[in-house]
Amino acid sequence: MPKENQKLEYTVWKIGVLLGIVCVSILLLAYFTPFSIKMLQYDCWIHKKTGLYCPGCGGTRAFLAILHGHILISFFCHPLVPYMGIIYVVYMIRGAIALLSKGKYPFMKYRMGYIYVGIAITLVQFVIKNVALLVFHFAWLA
Repeated sequence: MPKENQKLEYTVWKIGVLLGIVCVSILLLAYFTPFSIKMLQYDCWIHKKTGLYCPGCGGTRAFLAILHGHILISFFCHPLVPYMGIIYVVYMIRGAIALLSKGKYPFMKYRMGYIYVGIAITLVQFVIKNVALLVFHFAWLA
């Protein structure tokens, strides 16, 4: 593998570590201070104006459910969130293994398939939620 790719992968991995540090810092802040993570939750203006769910509706609830250890609830709210979490954890572990092995085991390769799967998950959940709402009068996120 060319050195340029290794350098880029290492840089992306370091950004992932920084993202993890920021997330853990927010969790610690929420745990040890009166700050609540629920303060970050907001109403979707598309849902408020049209009554339909947008492709991102449920994402914040899914994230909060994962933080509380409720993986199935997170998947029910928005399946893209646990999918991205799994991709992140696998990427970070593979990156750590690549660094600790000094290149014997390679970094996880970027594939457009990860993006396409994420887009498909978002579109499918968007259609299912709105069909449930419009046809069966089932409010998904009530």
